[in-house]
Amino acid sequence: MVRMAVHDWSREQLQTTQLSKLSRDSLLKPTVWLSVDANGDKRIVKDCHDLPFYSRWLAKILMWREYRILLKLDGLAQLPQVRETIDSDAFSMNFMAGEPLSSENYAFAPRRIADDLLQVIGKLHQRKVFHLDLRQRQNILLGDGLKVQIVDFGASWAPSLLPRLLFGRLLANVDRSAALKYLARFAPEEMTCDEAKQLLRGLWLRRLWVFSPYHSHGIADTLKSIVAKGVQSEERDHNI
Repeated sequence: MVRMAVHDWSREQLQTTQLSKLSRDSLLKPTVWLSVDANGDKRIVKDCHDLPFYSRWLAKILMWREYRILLKLDGLAQLPQVRETIDSDAFSMNFMAGEPLSSENYAFAPRRIADDLLQVIGKLHQRKVFHLDLRQRQNILLGDGLKVQIVDFGASWAPSLLPRLLFGRLLANVDRSAALKYLARFAPEEMTCDEAKQLLRGLWLRRLWVFSPYHSHGIADTLKSIVAKGVQSEERDHNI
């Protein structure tokens, strides 16, 4: 059972805060605002209020779909938490401080960041939610102490039982492969042979994901090299 938002928050209250637009203008997606009230309290607000009437209905469907998915993630500290419903056009989430994942900040602790990201993804999947857009680095934030946080569930899916049985393996691999691709791209020396094999399988399954283009960016060659070295090492150990 999922909870509803803690309490409602009016549009009048929203308008008394300092609002900064975080998203690019789109007719099909809610506007994303950073709201800062007089006490310095920050919220992220998703809002369809100012969209034209002919596209607002679709943006609202997508927004409230995301809202319901976020409710399934209640209590997971490294993921957005619903704070309030505002009206039929908007809701708010807690603000998550951090910097988008980059090659520079990833380099500080690649193995730990990879393990933490995989752990958070595992928590998502335990709640039967698949993010499906972790290839976008801005959806992974590194907070204080390089704490991994995942944001933006606009493309996520929480399928019912039958689709989950049919596509669950593919969906899970889309998320896990994204996490392992960062390790292969930014710190391949930290990758294990088993992880390289797993990612190679994931890249194959990724080709079946029709909702976004597949690009390996040359990672497959790196993975094959890691696997080859792992096999050679196993053969040497076996012959000793």
